[in-house]
Amino acid sequence: MLAAQRHNKIIQILKKNHSLSVSELVNYLAVSEATIRRDITILDKKGLLIKTYGGAMACENYLTTEDNVKSRQAINIAQKQSIAKFAVNFIKPNDVVYIDAGTTTDFLVKNIHEKNAVYITNDVSHAAQLISRGFNSIIIGGTMKPVTYAAVGSMAIDNIKRFNFTTAFLGTNGISLKAGFTTPTTEEAFIKETVINHARETYVLADNSKFGKITPITFSSLDGATIITNKCPEQSYLKYKIILAT
Repeated sequence: MLAAQRHNKIIQILKKNHSLSVSELVNYLAVSEATIRRDITILDKKGLLIKTYGGAMACENYLTTEDNVKSRQAINIAQKQSIAKFAVNFIKPNDVVYIDAGTTTDFLVKNIHEKNAVYITNDVSHAAQLISRGFNSIIIGGTMKPVTYAAVGSMAIDNIKRFNFTTAFLGTNGISLKAGFTTPTTEEAFIKETVINHARETYVLADNSKFGKITPITFSSLDGATIITNKCPEQSYLKYKIILAT
């Protein structure tokens, strides 16, 4: 394999996996460790990846659009399910729980079993599922957003401010060392930020594909919530609160 072909392959592998160690890249490409280290150095200097201790990570990816709910429901299903099944264990009796709109939080709703708690959400479909299964649930009013089925706007924010949540579960479109937790719109960002300010403990549910992505609006720094994910990200993220779904 020519060096240019190998470099392109490394970039493509990192786009899919976000970060890999030198030994993992050696296994992928069947070349020596010295060759991989040299390739990483060259690509890092060109700004095509980020060289890390013992490996490399993809450059952070800026996104400006948001897929609709049906499109996102079909992506990374197994990862989202494992995160959701793990996250429900953080719901305890007498909790006041906020559940954000989103596809990973939808799996969370499907796995909730604690009846002695109150559930508040800004997602119409979440509320319908909860009430149909006999849970004590409250829906936040506001202007409905077609892409995510979420209530947003000043009415939603005012309603959220009335609550003191013991536990909050949020989704995110991106997790970045540079930009923190991000979402595509100011409306969603204001909702998430307000929830964090009114919650005793906030968990962001995110599969590993969200790491290294940046969407237009930051709603929190990475130290503002605990991340529950399916795969340990690159070492640079480990100074923040991260729990692996097991």
